[in-house]
Amino acid sequence: MSTNWEETSTIGNLRAEQITKPGTVFRHQRYLYRTLGIHISNGGMGQVYALERRLDDDGSVEPVVGKVFLPNYLVQLRTDEITRRDHHANLAAMARVSALEHPNVLPMYLSTAISDNYLFVTPRMGMTLLEAIQRHQLTPRTRTKLLMQALEGLDCLHNAGIVHRDFTLRNILVDAGANVAYLFDFDLAVSIDDVGGTSYRNYYRGRIFGSPGWSVPPETIDQGLLDANISSALDIYAIGAALHGLFTDEMLYGASDDMWALLLRIADGVVVQGRSSVHYPDVVPMVLRPVIEACLERDPALRLPSVQTVIQQLRGILRELPDDAPYHRRSNILAVQPAPAESVAESASDPSITAHVVEGAVEAVWTWGYQIERALGRVRGHPIFLAVPRVDQIANGQFADANQFPKLVTVIDLAKMPDPRGFVEAWQQFYWPVLRKVRQGMLTSLHKVIYDSNTSSLLLFSEYVDEPRFGERIADVDLPIDGALALAFLVAKQVAPLHEHGMAHNNIHLGSLLFKGVPANQQVLPAMIGLVEPAMGAEFMANDVRALAGMLLKWMLPSRIGQLHLRIKPMFEAQRLKLTSWAYDRQVRPPTIADLLAVVSDALALVDFNFSVLRDSGGDLVEYCILIVSFRLYHVLWPAPLGAGGG
Repeated sequence: MSTNWEETSTIGNLRAEQITKPGTVFRHQRYLYRTLGIHISNGGMGQVYALERRLDDDGSVEPVVGKVFLPNYLVQLRTDEITRRDHHANLAAMARVSALEHPNVLPMYLSTAISDNYLFVTPRMGMTLLEAIQRHQLTPRTRTKLLMQALEGLDCLHNAGIVHRDFTLRNILVDAGANVAYLFDFDLAVSIDDVGGTSYRNYYRGRIFGSPGWSVPPETIDQGLLDANISSALDIYAIGAALHGLFTDEMLYGASDDMWALLLRIADGVVVQGRSSVHYPDVVPMVLRPVIEACLERDPALRLPSVQTVIQQLRGILRELPDDAPYHRRSNILAVQPAPAESVAESASDPSITAHVVEGAVEAVWTWGYQIERALGRVRGHPIFLAVPRVDQIANGQFADANQFPKLVTVIDLAKMPDPRGFVEAWQQFYWPVLRKVRQGMLTSLHKVIYDSNTSSLLLFSEYVDEPRFGERIADVDLPIDGALALAFLVAKQVAPLHEHGMAHNNIHLGSLLFKGVPANQQVLPAMIGLVEPAMGAEFMANDVRALAGMLLKWMLPSRIGQLHLRIKPMFEAQRLKLTSWAYDRQVRPPTIADLLAVVSDALALVDFNFSVLRDSGGDLVEYCILIVSFRLYHVLWPAPLGAGGG
C-alpha cells in the first residue's frame, strides 16, 4: 500500500467519487486523510469507506471510516421539502454531537460539505454490538453492560438536548475485544431546540424515521398519539426494543415482511398501561422484563422518564444476570497425550469456550506438565484456563515444591492471528525480555511464555490469585478522592516500567484491573493484568495513558470533588481538566506516563498532606498509596459476613 501523504485535493474540491477510490489525500485542520478505496457497508442514507488519517507532523496513522450520502438521497434533498428540512436539522445536531466528549459516544472527526456531497469521518471500530453477540457469544451480564455503556452515551446526548431517533443494536459499535461500546450513526439525530414544541403530526407528516420494530415508537404512527410533542421518550422506547433484542432474534412485533401490517401492530403497542403482550423466549432473563416493559409503554408519558433512570434500574439488577455458561464435558482425550477427562471442569464464564477449544488447550498444556482444571473466560478474545501441575509429574519429582501451585494459562491460537510468525517473534524478541525485567513489580505475575508448535499455540503462564476482585466491582463505588488518586498512582507506576522500554500494555480497562486481597493485614494490591497482546511504540503508549486518565476521571465523582476545600479546588480543577483533555481530546499532544504520574502526584499532594510530605522527603510513595487503597477498598471488595466482627 502506498505511503505517500502528499496532498492531492483540498476538502472543498473533494468529490464523493474520490472517497471510493484509493490514493486521494486531503487536509482538514491539523490532520491529513488518505482514501483506501475499500468499501465497508451501505446504509439507508449513505455508503461507508475505509480511510486513514494522521497528524501532519506525526507519523502515526489511525484507521477511520468516511461516509458520503447515496445519490438517491441527494436527489431527495433537492426535490423534497421534508427531507431537506430534516437534513438541515440533522446537520445542526451533528455539529453539537461533534462537540461532545464522552467515552461512549463515537467521536465525529469530520462533518462537512464537499463539492458534490457531504463527508462524515469517525474512528474505525471492530463490530456492532449485534455482531459482537453473534461472534463472541457474550454472557447476559456482558451484553447488558455493553448496552449500558451505550446508554451512558445516549444520556450524554439527551443532556445536550439531542435525540438519536435510531437507537438500535446495529448503531452501537464495540471494540475488537467487545469491552467498550460506543453510540454512533447520528444520521437521524435532531436537537430538541429545533423541534421542541412541535408535534409528531406536524413534523413527521406521515413519514417514518428510524427502524420499524426497533426505534419507531407508536406516537409516530398512531393517530391518537401523533399530537404529542417530539421528546426523548422515543429513544426510551427504542431502549426497550434493544434490551429485548440483546437475547433473541424474534421481532417484538413479529415478521416485518408486510411493512404496513407491521406499522399497524406498532401503533397498537405491546405494553399498554402496564398490560404486556411482549413475547419472551426463555433466554430473556426474568429480571430484565419489567425494565423492558417500562420502556415499551405505548403512551410516551408512561415510560421511564430518562435514560439515567434506565441505567440505574439495570445497574440494580446487573449482578442477578448470569455471567457464565456451561460448556460440554470433554468426551475423549487425544490418544497421543492421555490425560484424565475429569480434569476438565464443567463450566466456563464464556459459552464460546466450547469443547473443541478446551481440547486444544488440554493438548497444549499437557505437553508442558500441566492439566486443565477449568475455563475462566477470555482476555482480548483468547481463552484463559486454570491449570495445575500433572499429578504424575509431581510424584516423579518433575516439579519443585515452589512450582506446585495452580497457574492461569492464556492460550493464544496463532492460526487466528493476522501475522502468527511476527506475533511469536515479537513475544520472543521484545515483550518477554521486557516483562522479565519488570515482572517483580505488581504489574504482572507472568511466569513463562511457551510456543507449542504441536498445537500452534502461544501459552502465557501467570500466577493464580485466590478470591480476586476486578475493577468493575468499583465502578459504582463512592470512592473518596484520595483513594481514586492513590489507585491511579499505583497502576500508573506499574505501567511505567513497560513504557520505559518502549512497550505498551495495550489492554487497559476496568476488566483488566485485578485486586489481590491479603486478609492477614487487610491489604489490597492492585494489578493491571490482561497483558496478552502488548505493542511497541509511542502511539500505543499514549493510548495506555489515555485509558488510565479516563479510568481515573470515572473514579473521581463530582460529589466528592465538591467536598474539597475551597482553597485547593481551583488547583485541583486545573489538574482534572488536564486529565480530561488527555483522555478524550485526540488533538492535544499525546501524553506520556511521566506526564500522568506528575499530574496524579500533584493532585494527591493537594488532598493528602502526608503524601505531600513523603514526596518532598523522598519517602516510599507506593507503600503509602497501598495503605490508602487498602483503607478505602478492602472492606468494600471483601465485606465481612453478616454477624462477623468484634464482640
